[in-house]
Amino acid sequence: MTEIENLKGAVRARLRRDFNQVRSARDTSRKAHLEVWESKRGGRVIGVEFDHADRLNFWLTRLGMPRDLPSTIERTDKDPNGRGWTDANGDGANSNLSGYKQFVTRPIARLGVKAIDDAVLVLEHLCR
Repeated sequence: MTEIENLKGAVRARLRRDFNQVRSARDTSRKAHLEVWESKRGGRVIGVEFDHADRLNFWLTRLGMPRDLPSTIERTDKDPNGRGWTDANGDGANSNLSGYKQFVTRPIARLGVKAIDDAVLVLEHLCR
């Protein structure tokens, strides 16, 4: 297995153990390119994109994010903009996030994660 496949497997196992999957308010999303999970302890939400070949994208509300992220996690902040979100460059966010009340109208961030240790840091924070 490649490192990214190991990362995806470890994250999926952790999500199944410590989180509950959240259903979208819109049937049209059908988890396409996005799965949303809520921690069993603390109720914090995370969106996960598993379909990238070189990383996982975690989507978090900025209020629920860990502070002092390591430089190995690529963070991009997105602000609400009508039905979606944009960053300082005008790039949007995964449009399926708008089907989840936990994200709508909230400032969010995309965290690009490539290592298991970085994923564990984020998931541990959400489980507190």
